[in-house]
Amino acid sequence: MNSQLRYQIALTLLPGIGPARLRPLLLNLTPEQLFQFPFDRLQNMVGFNPRFIDVIRSFDNWKRVDEEIKFIEEHKIDTYFISDEKYPTRLKECADAPLLLFGKGNADLNAKRILAVVGTRLNTDLGKKFTNELIESLQFSNITIVSGLAYGIDSIAHTQALQQQLPTIAVLAHGLDRIYPWVNRNLARQIVEQEGALLTECRQGEKTDNYLFPRRNRIVAGLSDATLVIESDENGGSLITASLAWGYNRTVFAVPGRPSDKKSSGCLQLIKNQKAQLITGAHDILYWMGWTENDAPVSNLTYDKKLNRATTNDEHQILNLLNNQDYLHIEEIQQKTEWPMPKLAATLLNLSLAGLIVSLPGNRYRLE
Repeated sequence: MNSQLRYQIALTLLPGIGPARLRPLLLNLTPEQLFQFPFDRLQNMVGFNPRFIDVIRSFDNWKRVDEEIKFIEEHKIDTYFISDEKYPTRLKECADAPLLLFGKGNADLNAKRILAVVGTRLNTDLGKKFTNELIESLQFSNITIVSGLAYGIDSIAHTQALQQQLPTIAVLAHGLDRIYPWVNRNLARQIVEQEGALLTECRQGEKTDNYLFPRRNRIVAGLSDATLVIESDENGGSLITASLAWGYNRTVFAVPGRPSDKKSSGCLQLIKNQKAQLITGAHDILYWMGWTENDAPVSNLTYDKKLNRATTNDEHQILNLLNNQDYLHIEEIQQKTEWPMPKLAATLLNLSLAGLIVSLPGNRYRLE
């Protein structure tokens, strides 16, 4: 039996102490040490709340821990603790990242390019068509597609990724002992068989409850360089994923639609509130993210030639700001220019399309 795994699982079962509170303690102690160190030694550690000691010392649900380990061993489940090298590095950057993940499949959780594609469960025909065409256009871009295995856009995104032989990761709101919705069980099997992965923080036996879906969404957003919302109404779960991605300082994209279409109202709200970049196809995502084919640079122009290619004073100003910088975040650029965000976004997009700057994950920009 893996003793470290035993204590890792036990940490996830502690009542009232979430990952954000435990992570600082794990900088200096292993899970096993948290459970076994003397009381006075823990008490003297900086930032250690005495209440945590009581909760840890009173933990007695080892039977549940052993049941989980038995399930993991019988079904050959992979586990990723937050200190492991294979734990998703993007997700680790998020303060509320799960301490422990359970997975099935061979997808690289630290792939070079990861895009979350989410949307309504009740998609329109237009939404399905757009999703299929967009992912088809990404087939040669070496991008991993992440979604939540839900009805609608999620399922369409996973299915099309498989058809285009792109890796796809399905993040679940339940344990690996079941698939919800049940109708997607064959899709889940295909994802695992075709070099994809199923991923969850939930233990086997946990009931699928409403509060688990927003928790699932934070993993979707945290795993990814960018999140794309295809269709959503103003109260859709996809907006939770987009909001989480925006809060993690990741790029958010949204597909515009007709103002009268309820399924587009959430996307339009994201764009209107400047929390998402409007896109009309895969080419927009590739340019904004700097994901050029085969990682080839868009141009080899010198800085002087870039200035000559720029056509407006606004574009010259942005190029001057980025010169001799590794990168600047969009908020830093806005502070320096004092421009309204719509103007800045439009100027950055024009420079990206011209191949003069590159958009990096997390709304960062640099000269090409």
